[in-house]
Amino acid sequence: MQQNIPTAYNSAFTNGIRHPHLYLWDAWSFVEDDVIHLYCLAVSRTKKDGTGLYPSERNSYPFHIRHFSSQDEGLSWKDEGCFLSARLGEDKHDSKTIWSGSIEVLPNGKKLTAYTGLWNAGQDRSFLQNIALAVSNDGYTINEIADEPISSPIRDRDEIIGLGYYLDAPDSMGHNDGEGGGPIMAWRDPFVFIGLEGDVHLFWAAKIAPLKNAMAHALLKKEGELFRIDKMYPPTTLPDGDKFTQLELPKLVHDKDNGWYYLIVSTCNRIYEGQSDEEVDKSVRLYRSSSMEGPWEAWGKEGSTILKSENLFGLTVLKTDFKNNRLLCMAPYTDAATGELSLSFAKPFYINLNPVEVHFP
Repeated sequence: MQQNIPTAYNSAFTNGIRHPHLYLWDAWSFVEDDVIHLYCLAVSRTKKDGTGLYPSERNSYPFHIRHFSSQDEGLSWKDEGCFLSARLGEDKHDSKTIWSGSIEVLPNGKKLTAYTGLWNAGQDRSFLQNIALAVSNDGYTINEIADEPISSPIRDRDEIIGLGYYLDAPDSMGHNDGEGGGPIMAWRDPFVFIGLEGDVHLFWAAKIAPLKNAMAHALLKKEGELFRIDKMYPPTTLPDGDKFTQLELPKLVHDKDNGWYYLIVSTCNRIYEGQSDEEVDKSVRLYRSSSMEGPWEAWGKEGSTILKSENLFGLTVLKTDFKNNRLLCMAPYTDAATGELSLSFAKPFYINLNPVEVHFP
């Protein structure tokens, strides 16, 4: 299926990003030279034949990663166009479509890009996911992309299961109907985190059972311009993980002065594929730990939930401000939001960390 990727929109966006030509969801970002670079998943609001594409149809079409930039703390945004798209028609780990990831500045100044690549495994197995890497010199274009995924549930199945993660049977992985009676496969949304010594880590969404979520963690080792996994850790579970079935889009930040790590994840309680969206609650949750390996404690007024009724999901931390004990964040609205807000970006907002409070402008 051909991709329909609109060129960069020529007007600035203010008060969030409501793109006239694109549906937008999930977010990640980095800052360099006072410029905030924001990335998200995107798909055209129209099909190649010019007819409209409904949000409920979007999984049937290939996504691309969209890039926006801001020089005024997120008050206005410039559309920088497509950053990365699926390699359709090729026998690659991202030949079906691409899903969410992250980007981070390496000690050498290059930008390590992690993303989810989906194999083209046939119409019944649309969700066979891999963890993939690429490198960008400037954050605007991809300079090198790995030919092989850094973690593949097909290639690395025995190691993954041996560590305690869950994968469905080989011929069922990625099936549209989910796995083991639960939601679809979870081996996605890699987040790049640079440690205190310049060590490079990846965290991503995983499972330990069909209905039990977990977070994967790997230490990377440089190999040429890219990386390979040097050590894979057992699954990380969260203290209230029994309250939701899917953990997605992990983000970590580190308050070096006070020694705290903060973890933000987006979650939902979907029981099975095909379940009505009206029955599914989506939330954003916050945790704290003295180590990036956990254990994590729920860090909120009442448990870990910090966003729920706002219909915001997949947020990114645009900037940390630990002197004022807060995070500047931005998030897209889910398709449950009303009218033109659906699958667009809300204005930036703050998460105050102690006491925890979300402050909207």
